[in-house]
Amino acid sequence: MNLPRTSTGTILDVAGQLLSYFGLERDSLVTPAREALSIEAALFRAVTGRIPTAFTRDPKTAELLLETNEPTQDALRWISAVLPTNAPHDPDTGIDDHLEHIRTWVTTADFFTGALPEPFEVLRVLDRAKQAAETLTAVPAQREAA
Repeated sequence: MNLPRTSTGTILDVAGQLLSYFGLERDSLVTPAREALSIEAALFRAVTGRIPTAFTRDPKTAELLLETNEPTQDALRWISAVLPTNAPHDPDTGIDDHLEHIRTWVTTADFFTGALPEPFEVLRVLDRAKQAAETLTAVPAQREAA
């Protein structure tokens, strides 16, 4: 029986293990042909122990599942917090879009090298987020733009 995981550090650790085993998917939530997972799908699976079919067939429903799962959202906030850039901020709602921040980071080539983040770099970011979640009491505020 898979019990839901509630510790953000544990969720991030398990998500990293899932990405190591199944591989990193950059373009969609899940690639059924090779079972690769996106970061957010790995987090959801780490929390719930499953990947609903919506993740392969209905991206809007999958995104709703991600948005309404608080442990997954907490993990996304920690990952976003350790990235070297700020999350996009919606001035109308006052909410940072951590999911978009992570998707942009994992699918955008580095300005200087022209390379996408390697899977080992993604795992390093998840590990840094885990360490921060286990050490700090709250997600750090965004850095101010210079």
